[in-house]
Amino acid sequence: MEVEKDLIKREIQKLNLLLNSLIDKISGINSNNAKSGIGEINKDLKNKFDLSLDKITQMENSELIKHISELHESHAEKIVELLYEIVMKTESLDFGENYEKRKIAQKAITIIDFLNQKSETFSMKRINMKNVLQQRRI
Repeated sequence: MEVEKDLIKREIQKLNLLLNSLIDKISGINSNNAKSGIGEINKDLKNKFDLSLDKITQMENSELIKHISELHESHAEKIVELLYEIVMKTESLDFGENYEKRKIAQKAITIIDFLNQKSETFSMKRINMKNVLQQRRI
């Protein structure tokens, strides 16, 4: 039983590392590599979480919440951070795709609201991200 718990913990940590690397990748994107960088992020999201930016923006909120609720809470937190960073980057770069900043911001807010309801942990980081995203979705 202990081995099984360790295996699950390692898998959770591995996926957190992946999400952290995707967040770092967004931070390093510039106008020259924006399209390929977003493509790589979409590929990793699809392979590990059955998500993509297009899928996230096109999902109904209830469908998105259902999908997110099946993930580990730390993964949902990291996905919000990733969406937040993407919104921040779309203000300065053209991703070469039709990624609407407002839709991504709205979906990130939806996930934040879900996490605020579900989580037993109060998060100033989530509150700050939500405040910034609410300004970006106007």
